[in-house]
Amino acid sequence: MPIYNTDNKAYEGEHVLDNPPPFHEKLLDYGERPYWSPDGKRLAFIERNYGDVCEMDMATREVRNLTKNLGNHHSFLRVLFLANGDYLLIGPKEFKDRRTSRYLESELWIMDKDASSPPKPLGRRISEGAGVSAVANRITYSMHGGHDPRIGTTEDYECHVTDIVYGPEGPELGDDRVIYRNVRGFHPEPQDFRHNDTEVIMAEYIGSPYRTPDNWKAVTRGINLKTLDVRTYITEEQTHNECEGIFPDHEHICLESSCDLVNQFPPFDLWKLKLDGTGRRVRMTRFFDRSPWRASNSNVSPDGKWLAFMVNTYTSEPGFGMGLGLMNLEEWEKSEYAAQWETPESRAATRQ
Repeated sequence: MPIYNTDNKAYEGEHVLDNPPPFHEKLLDYGERPYWSPDGKRLAFIERNYGDVCEMDMATREVRNLTKNLGNHHSFLRVLFLANGDYLLIGPKEFKDRRTSRYLESELWIMDKDASSPPKPLGRRISEGAGVSAVANRITYSMHGGHDPRIGTTEDYECHVTDIVYGPEGPELGDDRVIYRNVRGFHPEPQDFRHNDTEVIMAEYIGSPYRTPDNWKAVTRGINLKTLDVRTYITEEQTHNECEGIFPDHEHICLESSCDLVNQFPPFDLWKLKLDGTGRRVRMTRFFDRSPWRASNSNVSPDGKWLAFMVNTYTSEPGFGMGLGLMNLEEWEKSEYAAQWETPESRAATRQ
């Protein structure tokens, strides 16, 4: 199957996962944004940008397209699982253009766990991704003024925690709480719940490597859902440190980090970040020397043994998938690589 980049031009060359780094293997040479089922037996993913939702049986590696013949809507960007096994989908009702459909008209949908009925829109547009609880049918996400003018402009954001309730008409949005409002120019994106839904871990994008190349970063923070206090877990100037998939111990989270080079975007690899405020991280995937390929959009299996991730290239639009990979975390943990922890401070010292 040809490998296509964001501009729909075929990529010339061997797929990076045909000759994978240690502990890695290729699942598919297409697909994006993988997400594990609550039982760890299936891996849901998006077939292609603004496309259908698919699922892989991890025992047989067979792929099933869940939405191809299910209703009129086939423009999805993300898929996650609620605690009850239903699918949470994110995407616009129809594709218009890459900016409008992703940043202004992407919304929340629910599809039943058997994929027997068409996805149901929940009537709420959101910014980028969402996080789901493992203990309740509860989600977290952000919105900006382009979704609800009461918030302000497209530079003004709110982060929400919302319950999904089931009634006679099926799933609907229930109790809703605003947990964070941004400073203008700071763009928050909640990613995961932590410690029995007492904290939300979020990425916050400050400035832009393109618009403000001398003053930008992406940081990982936590919001205490009782006090609404905000804690920073890792921050580095001119560095992208985006949380992307929590570990089942809730003490670590995956990190897309561009720390290999100064003022580098996009990041090459996925790291494991300790959520204690020290900024301790260790590289998991190994694509920093496999230009132009990179790893992103990761999700850890419920038993903590496997890392599913997406690959694309430096010039790909964020979230545009060119294949899915699987990393054996159990074997990686036994290797010398898993012991190579560092902090932003130790990384900076090696550059001086």
